[in-house]
Amino acid sequence: MDNNYSRQFLIILAFLSIYLIWGATYLAIAIAVKEIPPFVVASSRFIIAGVILVGYVLAKGEPMPSMRVLINNFIVGGIVLVGGQGLLMWSEQYIASGYASILIATLPFMFVLLDRKHWSYYFSNYMIILGLVVGFIGIILLFRDKLNEPLPTEDIRLQIIASIAVLMGGACWVSGTLYYRSHPSSGSMYSNLGWQLISAAFISFIVSLVLGEYGHFPVADISWQSWTSVLFLAFAGSIIAFVAYTWLLKELPSAIVGTYAYINPVIAVFMGWWIANEVISIDQIWGMLIILAGAFLVNMNRNHGKS
Repeated sequence: MDNNYSRQFLIILAFLSIYLIWGATYLAIAIAVKEIPPFVVASSRFIIAGVILVGYVLAKGEPMPSMRVLINNFIVGGIVLVGGQGLLMWSEQYIASGYASILIATLPFMFVLLDRKHWSYYFSNYMIILGLVVGFIGIILLFRDKLNEPLPTEDIRLQIIASIAVLMGGACWVSGTLYYRSHPSSGSMYSNLGWQLISAAFISFIVSLVLGEYGHFPVADISWQSWTSVLFLAFAGSIIAFVAYTWLLKELPSAIVGTYAYINPVIAVFMGWWIANEVISIDQIWGMLIILAGAFLVNMNRNHGKS
């Protein structure tokens, strides 16, 4: 009984971490990329977080992983972190953030479609499917007004490419997550995550060089707000929340964990109101309530879906 209560408490704590922290990263990324190119931001946050995690496990006496484990983590880091997050950050230079959020909200559906291991659970539980649909409707209502905002570019071709890139990034995140779940590496969770982050930092650095990002901004002129945002993304977003996310995937079906894609925009809108003095409309309030209802429906019977 005590173990069950402890597990439930840890699950709630982990969900709060990915719901709140990754919701706040929307604002942190928006602040950081105003002055720092997206893949420079990505490589910076990943290397800080990766070195801390790897340093922690080495200090504990855990041995260096084998070449096979390093390669596996390199693949996962490239697909999940660079593909999943890097493409999104790049895309938001060319499409409206509200539109991007609606595209990102397809993640829970991707988890259902690609997570074949839990198909019998997903499709036999109508509450999960209903909750996903309800949550997606809430996302559309939440960002409906923002769809009419001026676009970062008038180039239709770039808008289409960016939209496809967001969906590709979502597919990378989901497929990479499921690959890692079905092909676990030896060693501790912290070691594997650390090497994934270091691998993602290296790949992001190469991408930033290819794109010529390092020649487009003066490092000396970067404000403390941007540096603080990068540190928040590293410590909170890439260590605390990523560890919580990885642990949750061991405890629950992926589509249930994937409800963070619905809650994060709610937190982002709230943070915009609280910190950036953005106005929240009645439609957005209804949208947030509908999203929360959808997430509740998905999580109602989560104990029955333990992997």
